[in-house]
Amino acid sequence: LGELSNLWVLDLSNNRLDGEIPATLGELSNLWVLDLSNNRLDGEIPATLGELSNLWVLDLSNNRLEGEIPATLGNLPLLLHMNLSNNRLEGEIPSTFGNLMYLDKLDLSFNSLYGTLPPELAPIAPARLLSLEGNNFVGCVPLELSQRWVKASGLEYCEPG
Repeated sequence: LGELSNLWVLDLSNNRLDGEIPATLGELSNLWVLDLSNNRLDGEIPATLGELSNLWVLDLSNNRLEGEIPATLGNLPLLLHMNLSNNRLEGEIPSTFGNLMYLDKLDLSFNSLYGTLPPELAPIAPARLLSLEGNNFVGCVPLELSQRWVKASGLEYCEPG
């Protein structure tokens, strides 16, 4: 990846790319935008993407990605937008997502995620869009998240007290 080390934007969206996302993308330390949406990518999301400390936008939506969301994605200090919707992801939302202090949009809709919404998400409550619909969450939406737009199919807001 030597010649790509100074790359700021990698947009390969809307192609017919298939196969797995290379773990070596985590070495593109200057990357601001990684958009691999609307392809046919499969396999798991590489944990090494959590090393992209300058990343502002991560869009892996509309692929065939599976497995759990790596907790390392919560280590992206400048991330503004994350879209992992319309994949085959499963498991729970990593509690590390509470570290994403600048997050404005988090779209995890239409996957196979489950469990309860972790209270650690409360710090990202200022996000304008938190879309969780089309998953298998149980419980209720924490009151800390009720101040903003939360689309979480089938969930009610938690009762105070």
